[in-house]
Amino acid sequence: MSYRRAWDGDGWQAFALRLVQLRHKPQNVQIMPDTVRGDAGIEFFSTDGCLYQCYAPQEVSDVAKAASAMKEKARRDLRKLTTYKETISGILHTVKAERWILLCPFLDDKDVVVYVRGKGSELKINGLPFVSSGFEALVQSQEDFATELDALRIQSLGPPLAFERPSDAEVATRSDSDISNRLTQKLARAYPKDQPQRVEQRAASHIRAHLIRENALDALRLDHAVLWERSLGCLSAEENRMTTIGAGSGMPSDQLAESVSRIEESLRTDLPNLARATITEIATGTISEWLIRCPLDFPEN
Repeated sequence: MSYRRAWDGDGWQAFALRLVQLRHKPQNVQIMPDTVRGDAGIEFFSTDGCLYQCYAPQEVSDVAKAASAMKEKARRDLRKLTTYKETISGILHTVKAERWILLCPFLDDKDVVVYVRGKGSELKINGLPFVSSGFEALVQSQEDFATELDALRIQSLGPPLAFERPSDAEVATRSDSDISNRLTQKLARAYPKDQPQRVEQRAASHIRAHLIRENALDALRLDHAVLWERSLGCLSAEENRMTTIGAGSGMPSDQLAESVSRIEESLRTDLPNLARATITEIATGTISEWLIRCPLDFPEN
């Protein structure tokens, strides 16, 4: 299972809160507002004694740099538990802290675990009034929330599906490639009455749709793995159907419209939580992808 590694701080905090609420139930999780005098080293806590602090390292590829940043984050925020002990005692009230958890998108270096657990042991020795005798400091990542992640993905409650739109420059670059030539030839056969300029415009539109589809599917793969697998199954089934019995009868334009409609219907059935606009973009981009790869073609008039 692959997990998204790169997050901005606010996005990771919001997503981590969903994971924690799934684990402890929303009614058992309290968010710590940070507008006034910061968060005191805790971003939310559960009524069974888990104190959570979120952190998304800016460095996601250099293991050593990410580990160093995680250690520094843990050092700063664990120290806050002592600095703000009176404030935290009032907030926790009768809840005893059993765990302080640094929740990160990923965890690559076990030295981070050693460091954080050591700092947690030092904190327990200080005898803070809200810390239990069995207190432990841990570092956890998305891998520790696999069950909750599956629930989010199945329900499509993970991070909103966001993907980059291809720029005009990207489309223009692809429009000067062999892909564009292949599309232009096919579309000239599909729309024999179109002027060459109109055919080129159609080809550019299909290239843009193809790029949007690829970006959307890649975002699904990273953030909604279950939905991504379902989408691939839908698209593969429709491609197999088309190559077996053909795109349909009638004019090429009608065949293209019929194929888009079938893909949309299939995706809506298997991915009901996916936005309608996204489904249409994936369906349209799939037709473009078929034109490029050649499962879909039109004979000479």
